[in-house]
Amino acid sequence: MAKLDFKNAIGEKTKQALNNSYISSEQIKQNIRVLEELRSFIPSPTDEEWSQLEKNIVTNGCKDALLLWETTQAAIEPETLTPNAPVFVLVDGHNRYQICTTRNISFNVQVMSFASLKEVKDYMIDLQLGRRNLSPQQASYFRGLRYNLEKSEKGKYDRNKHKSQNGTYEENDPENHKSQNGTYDKNSLSTSRKLAKEYKVGRNTILRDAEFAAGLDKLDTRLKNAVLSGEMKIGKSEIQKLAKVESTELIASEELEAILTSKESDPKVAKNADSSIESAKKQLVKAFEKIKTSSEVSVKDVDKIIELAQKLKKML
Repeated sequence: MAKLDFKNAIGEKTKQALNNSYISSEQIKQNIRVLEELRSFIPSPTDEEWSQLEKNIVTNGCKDALLLWETTQAAIEPETLTPNAPVFVLVDGHNRYQICTTRNISFNVQVMSFASLKEVKDYMIDLQLGRRNLSPQQASYFRGLRYNLEKSEKGKYDRNKHKSQNGTYEENDPENHKSQNGTYDKNSLSTSRKLAKEYKVGRNTILRDAEFAAGLDKLDTRLKNAVLSGEMKIGKSEIQKLAKVESTELIASEELEAILTSKESDPKVAKNADSSIESAKKQLVKAFEKIKTSSEVSVKDVDKIIELAQKLKKML
């Protein structure tokens, strides 16, 4: 099957959605499914942005329709007992959906067709990259995410074998393309070259973006959103280091400092228990100092202290 050109497909999918009439069926709305792996593609708004969006929806209603992928249970849960049950997966409008359901505000939906979950992800990434208010870090993340997804889909990405400038991704991504009969195909483009041309950036930029995306995806959701929103200032090169960290669990804030300041060449050492405990203690002290010196204390500040204290307790 020929590969779909997602740069052009995004226009076709959007046109398709706009040509559809608005659907207000309660049956469809009751079968809307929010997938966390898709929600993570949407940068979390700042508190100010969220408040403004909520105010607009409460005042004017939800004017823009939510985009849904019409599919079956089997497409998202292969082992389901009801493979043919209809499901409508939320593709665009996650923040609006949360506000509307919480506030009991009516909303419209539009149904779109996709061949697979992979196609949905590519559409969502290109949709994000097409937005004007995307920060440089967010754009870098989505370009890198697109690269990593395509490499994973092709089965060519191997973190242990392919190295880039800092030793994680393939620097020569792969130049030796083979056709079906095993010969070199001069007309084929590597994934990095293809995306570099599509997004009008350098090929090395795409490779660095891939490491940045891989590093960010090692962080827990709260920390990842803080970096992408600019709330937490961490250099791109520091995040790229996380791509090499071998961990089965997402990295929390108290572990991040230990990893980034580790002098050891082996990333596994960065997760040393003593370092993590000291880091957690420092984070907790900083959170207390913030409340102590601030003229205004929010519930969010208190929740942060509770969260850090609970994590430190588990380490002791």
